[in-house]
Amino acid sequence: MILASSGLPFSEAGLRPPLPATSSGAPEIVPVDAPLDGRLKPFRASKRAEDTAVGCRANAAADLVRAAASGREYFRHRLEHSAAVWTARAELLERLARKLAARMAHRPAAPLTPA
Repeated sequence: MILASSGLPFSEAGLRPPLPATSSGAPEIVPVDAPLDGRLKPFRASKRAEDTAVGCRANAAADLVRAAASGREYFRHRLEHSAAVWTARAELLERLARKLAARMAHRPAAPLTPA
């Protein structure tokens, strides 16, 4: 497919072709990291920063730095609150990871070969 404004194919112009339509006519949802050759990757290769405890703690630290640098009390308060929310999310993600690890440790091992 050729991009009208540049005369280049979509892949050379760094753009994706239009989304294919489903049988109902609605556009098919394509993951952000799907390759251009049409084969879809069902999941993101790596987690976003806000989906990890480390990333949440980094966001909290950044908000606290911005709060300290802020000259306005309302803005400082909002950033401190945001930092508290990021910290709570980090604690939640860590707690979920610990519980999952504990469940997986007590789970019987699956047989390597089918019976």
